[in-house]
Amino acid sequence: MRTSDFGRYALGFCVAMAMLAGCGGGTQSQLTPSGSFQQSTAQSPLGQRPDGAATAATSGAAQTGVVTASAQKGYVGILGGGPVYKHIPKNIEELKNSGFNELIVWSVEVGSTGDLNLNGEFPLTSGGNYIGNETYPDFPSDLKTIKRGTVKRVTLSIGSSNYGDWENIKALVDSQGTGPNSILYKDFAALKAALPLDAIDFDDENSYDSSSTIKFAVMLGKLGYKVTMDPYTNSNYWTSVVSQINKKRAGTVDGIHLQTYAGGEGNSPCSGPGPKTAWNFGSVPVYPGVSDQPSAPPDLTPAEAKTAMKNWHTQCGITGGWLWIFDQIAGTNLVRKYAHAITSGVGGAPR
Repeated sequence: MRTSDFGRYALGFCVAMAMLAGCGGGTQSQLTPSGSFQQSTAQSPLGQRPDGAATAATSGAAQTGVVTASAQKGYVGILGGGPVYKHIPKNIEELKNSGFNELIVWSVEVGSTGDLNLNGEFPLTSGGNYIGNETYPDFPSDLKTIKRGTVKRVTLSIGSSNYGDWENIKALVDSQGTGPNSILYKDFAALKAALPLDAIDFDDENSYDSSSTIKFAVMLGKLGYKVTMDPYTNSNYWTSVVSQINKKRAGTVDGIHLQTYAGGEGNSPCSGPGPKTAWNFGSVPVYPGVSDQPSAPPDLTPAEAKTAMKNWHTQCGITGGWLWIFDQIAGTNLVRKYAHAITSGVGGAPR
């Protein structure tokens, strides 16, 4: 994924409503810049339920049976770019009091030397050392402030539809491994020491190298991070990788941020036959993401987002979801409205 931040980024998407079978379109994810879960939810082959019970994997519109959905226990997140890290006090305060309990900061670019940079405009590491204070010195304290409110989990997302980030990770893992002397280990140890981070999100949309991805995830787990995946296609790859990671280090991957727009249009967190419903990760919960942005049609109002989440919750007991993108609604009352809508849709009480 990559941000479309008021002219700085370019994207085109299509959000799939839970009550629709899909809306047609291309296969590429929507997030491309122009330059710049804790709840364990058992998922059966027929659907996703916290207790692992089988559910009917039909669309909301054609649903013939209704499951008894459990109360909301997962993460309700919002993804954001520049407005999160550029030290805009109003944005920090509204995220703190938003009602979301996960903040996904996006998008980390990985250079060929291993240096990390947010959206090509915010260098985070150099030579394995944190250098973020040179550009945005308030970022660590701003994240701490946000976490004193409703947000309890800060996730840093790596990659996008752009080529290079995950290819560089593969090359670095292949050449250096993931031990304490490797640049990736040093980078993410430095980030962990400097920032109040809880999880790392994998938004790989073109590399799909299982060996390096598994090794990288296990390394992050050893450093104290949880790992989430951010897929829009290639479900066989993702379900296999998650299974292998958690076999090597149990509980490392604890959530899936499933894109249900653009290339992911028609995707459903409720598993069933066909590629759009093949997102069965066993005990790892799947959290569907929807869009609020007019340039990412169809953009959902808070009421429509609630309906989509409620449909999935009723169908297969999802316990969380997330919103693309904070940048579009920063500084408005829509931030809290979307948080309440998604939380209510998945069976929770507004925070």
